[in-house]
Amino acid sequence: MRGRSLSPAVFHRRSRSQSVAPALDDILFPKSFEDEWELADARKTDLERARFFMIRFGNTSKDPMIQIELLAIASNQHNRTVPALAFAVQTRIFANRHATFAATPLLQCMRFLLIKTRVSEVMFSDRTKVVLDFFFDPAMARNLDPLPKDPIIYKYPAAHLKVAIVGGGPTALSSAISLAEKGAGKVEVHMYERRWVAKTGPNGTYIDYPPTARRRDQVVTLQDSVTTLMSTATREALFEGRPENVWPGSANIQIRKVEDRLLKRCQADEFRGLIHLHPEGVERDSLSKVGDFHVLLGADGAASWVRKSYFEGYEKERGRSYALGLAFDRPEGLPWSQPLNMFLTLGQTRYLLNASNFDGRGYLNMQLTEEEWHKMVSVDGQPVTFGNPGCLRLDGKVPDGFKESQVFAPSEDRESLLWKSIEDGLKLFGFKESEVINVVRIPIVVQAVREGVQHLPQGDVLCINRPHALVAVAGDAAMTVHFWPGRGLNSGIKSGIALGDEIVHALNSGRFIGLPLAAMKEYNDFILKLQGREHDKRSIPILNQSGTPETLGWLLSKAYTVPDNVAIEWLVGAMMQIADRLQERADWPFEPVANIEPQLRIVLRQLTSLTLKEMAVSFPWPTREMGGAEVLPIRSMKPEEKNKWLQQLFALVQDGPSKGTANRTRSPSSSRFEAPRGVSPIPLSPPPVPRSPSPSHLEPTLQRSNAARSPSPIRFDQINLTVPTDNETPKRPRSSSSGEASLVRLLSVTQRPGRAMLADAMSLALFRVDE
Repeated sequence: MRGRSLSPAVFHRRSRSQSVAPALDDILFPKSFEDEWELADARKTDLERARFFMIRFGNTSKDPMIQIELLAIASNQHNRTVPALAFAVQTRIFANRHATFAATPLLQCMRFLLIKTRVSEVMFSDRTKVVLDFFFDPAMARNLDPLPKDPIIYKYPAAHLKVAIVGGGPTALSSAISLAEKGAGKVEVHMYERRWVAKTGPNGTYIDYPPTARRRDQVVTLQDSVTTLMSTATREALFEGRPENVWPGSANIQIRKVEDRLLKRCQADEFRGLIHLHPEGVERDSLSKVGDFHVLLGADGAASWVRKSYFEGYEKERGRSYALGLAFDRPEGLPWSQPLNMFLTLGQTRYLLNASNFDGRGYLNMQLTEEEWHKMVSVDGQPVTFGNPGCLRLDGKVPDGFKESQVFAPSEDRESLLWKSIEDGLKLFGFKESEVINVVRIPIVVQAVREGVQHLPQGDVLCINRPHALVAVAGDAAMTVHFWPGRGLNSGIKSGIALGDEIVHALNSGRFIGLPLAAMKEYNDFILKLQGREHDKRSIPILNQSGTPETLGWLLSKAYTVPDNVAIEWLVGAMMQIADRLQERADWPFEPVANIEPQLRIVLRQLTSLTLKEMAVSFPWPTREMGGAEVLPIRSMKPEEKNKWLQQLFALVQDGPSKGTANRTRSPSSSRFEAPRGVSPIPLSPPPVPRSPSPSHLEPTLQRSNAARSPSPIRFDQINLTVPTDNETPKRPRSSSSGEASLVRLLSVTQRPGRAMLADAMSLALFRVDE
C-alpha cells in the first residue's frame, strides 16, 4: 500500500508571535492535544494511549452524547486496535456521514489520534482504509475556524479523491488514465462497464471483452492535436508505435482498437490501486453499490442516464440527421488508395468513407432522407440497429451469425431507389457486396448540455459520506456531434482529459474543499467553448448544407434538373480542387498523387446518372466554414503545441480585417467554381431522368476561377426550381416532410425560405456565385 503521510515526529510548533498562515496540507492542532498525549505517554501501547486520549477529550466536551459515546467506545475491549476505535466513532457518532465540510473538534481529535499512532502511514486492512478515507477526506476542511492559538502543525495525510466513472468507452478510459497519471497517487478511479468480463491469465485476473460483446467496427480519425495531449506512454499504447496517417495531421484507427488498447493501459502496473475496473453496469437505482465517491462522471454515451437523471432541463438539441452504415471487412486492404478515398469523400456529402488500410475494416456511410430512413429495416420489418444489425445474402445464403429475419429488406428489391444508391456507394469506393459484414441505420442528433458539472445531493445517493458530491458528463454524454466531420471521439477524449486536468488542479490548489461548483468552472467553460467549435463551426455547417432529412430530401428531389455533364464535371472539379489544396499542405502524409483526374473519372463513370446528380447537389464539404483554431485543454498542451495554437489564433486575427480588401491575393484553395461554359446550367423544362448504367460525357469541362464572381452570371429568372405545389409531383419523390426546407449552408437549419428564394439559393449553391 502507498504511504500516507510524514512521520508524526516531523512536526513543528509556531510561537504566539508568529502569524499562522497554514499551507494547503498543514493541519493545526491545539497545544493541549500534544500535552494530553504526553500525559498518556507512560502507558505501554498506542492502543492504551489512544483510549486514554479519547476519554480525556470526552471529559472536556460540552456535548453529553459525545462524552457518553467516547467513554463507551474507549472502554469496549472488543475494539482491539486504534482503527477499530476510530471506526466505532465513525459509525456510532458520525453515522458514516459528515454533516458539513467544516472541521469539528471531534473530527480533529480523531485525526490527531490517527496521526500520532502512525495509522495514517500504513494501511493494514480494508477497514483501516475506510477509516482513513473518512477522517482524512480530501474535500473536508483541514482546520478549525478560528485556528487554534500556539498550534502544533503536522502534514495532512489526505485520502484519495474518489472518481466513479459510468461507462468504459474511449472517453471514460481517457478520463481514467488522465486522472491516474496527473493525480500522482492522489486520485482513485472506479470504472463500471457492463460489456467487460473478468478473465484469468498467467499474471492473474484481468478485465477484457468477451467474444460475444457488441463491439464498434467504425474507424475514426484521431487528430494529432488531441493525441499529443496524452502522455508518451499512453500514446504509444494507443497506436502501438504504428499510427496510420491518412488525413493531414491525424491518424485512423478502429474504435474497438482504441478501447482494447486503452483498457490494457488502465491495467498497467503503475496504475495498480489507482484505477479499479468493475465488469458490471451501474444505473441510477443501483448507484449505491458504487459506495462513496466525490465525483460521478457520466461517460455513458449519447443515451446517458447520468445526463438524463442529473442534467434535466440543461439539454438543448441543435439539429438531427439520419445515416446508413455499412461495416466491411477486407483483410487485403482497401480497394482504392487512401488519398483517392479522401478526394472522393470530400467532394460531396452524400457518402462518407472512414476506413483503415492496415486491416481493411471500417464503415461506409450514406446520409438519408426521412423516407429512406424508414426503409432501413430487415425483412421482418424491424429497424436495423447496432443492437440488431441487418445483413446481405452471400451467394443466396444468410451469413453465419445472422438469422433469415435479419436480411436487409432493400437488398431484396434490387431495383429500388434506395438499394441503387447503396450499390453505387459501394462502387464509389470499390467494395463488393461480399465484403459487407452488417448494415445499420444511425440517428445523428446534435445536442449538448449547457453545464458540464452539477451538484449531486447527498439525499439522492445515500452512500455519499459528505453533504454532496459533484456529477459531471463528458464525451457524447455532454455533447453529440454530426459524425460526418469525424470529431466525436476527438471531442470525447479532449473533454475527458480536460476534466482530469481540472479535477487534479482543483485538488492540488485546495479548491476542492467543500466541493464547490466554482472549482470546476474552467471545465464548464471548456465544454461551452468546445460546443461552439464543434457545433457551430463543424456540425451545423453540414446540417445547413444537406444534413437535415428535409433539406436532403428536397435537394435530391431536384437532382434530376442537373444535366449529366454538369454533375460529373462539378464533382471532378470539386475533387480536383480539394486534391490540390490537400497536397500543398506541409502535413500531407503521402507522396504526390499522379493522374488524379483520370482516376476520378474512371471511378465516377461506374455510377448511375442519378447518383452522380445526387452527389453533386449534396455539395462538397464546407471546409471553409469548418476552419479555425482548435479548442484544447490548455493545461495538457505541450509548450510547442501552445505556441502553434497561439500562432493559429494570431493568424485568424490578422486574417479577419483583410477579408474585405478588394485586391486581396487569393490562393488556389480559395478558388470558386464556374458553370461549364457553353452549357446551360439547368434545363428550362427538365424531363424525368431514369437511372442509366453510366452518365453521358460531354466535352465542356468545369473551370476553376480565382475571380470573386463568375464572369458569366446565371440568369435566375430562367431557372425552374420552385417547390412543387400540392398538385405537382417531383420526378423523384423523396422525403415526406411537410413544408419548405432550407437548402444550403447560407441558410440556417430552422429557416424556411419562401418559394421565390429557392431558385436563387439553388443556383448560388451549385455554382458558388457571389450575390
